[in-house]
Amino acid sequence: MENWAIYANPARALTDVTIACVGAGEYGGTHEGFRGRQLRSHAVVVISEGTGWYSSPLTGDIRVEAPALLWLFPGVAHGYGPHRSGWTEHWILFSGVATRALDELGAWRRTVPVVPLDRTPETLTTTFAHLREDLADSGSIGSLRAAAVSYAWIVALATSTMRDAAPDLIDAFTRGATRQVSMETRAHELGMGVPQLRSATLAATGLTPLQLLIESRLARAQSLLVETDLEVSVIAQQVGFDDPSYFSRQFTQRRGSSPSLFRREQRRMPTLTDDRL
Repeated sequence: MENWAIYANPARALTDVTIACVGAGEYGGTHEGFRGRQLRSHAVVVISEGTGWYSSPLTGDIRVEAPALLWLFPGVAHGYGPHRSGWTEHWILFSGVATRALDELGAWRRTVPVVPLDRTPETLTTTFAHLREDLADSGSIGSLRAAAVSYAWIVALATSTMRDAAPDLIDAFTRGATRQVSMETRAHELGMGVPQLRSATLAATGLTPLQLLIESRLARAQSLLVETDLEVSVIAQQVGFDDPSYFSRQFTQRRGSSPSLFRREQRRMPTLTDDRL
């Protein structure tokens, strides 16, 4: 397999209504990996051969064994890389308003970014051959085709891993993080009391229910700050904060910069130009 990477600048019309492909590539080798990186878009990575690791502040270090996929989110620090024997990865960078619908529908689980696959997708080779050809065409037709191929690939991966899989407690709790309801109501909906919920979240994540709720909301806010031009007050409301000032204080305290500064810093990040994601 030949290593390649192509990055695109799709039309705003695509990102405003659906998903656009911002880049794609294939890589096989033994790069050392990286930690603490933040993307400006969503990404999906399929590891088809080899083993390695994934790391984020929420999950810690997780072993990755092919076949597996990684979901990466804009503005959220993470890292990954192969073990010494190397691995093969195929990746797509994507952005657009439809990512919010996929998020709410449970296409991915932010608390479970590494997902084992039963087998390597049969369409992997043809999908990335099409993407390479489409992205090489920098015109509107190439952008449309790349968007269609990417969306089909993302949906196929999401539905294959969602099939027959009920959300676990932490996933169910964080998926409803944007709702403005009491902790008692959240616990009751999960079939337990607040003390039981506290014990469960502490055991699974080391965070109290309130801490986990805030972290989940802030992670979604980071993505919106990076990918959209929405006002900070609108983002605060969309992720579950009814007081924009409280949202800004929590964001600054836990992320080390204000929402506005975070947005400016992320948008000054250079575009990736190496031969892998």
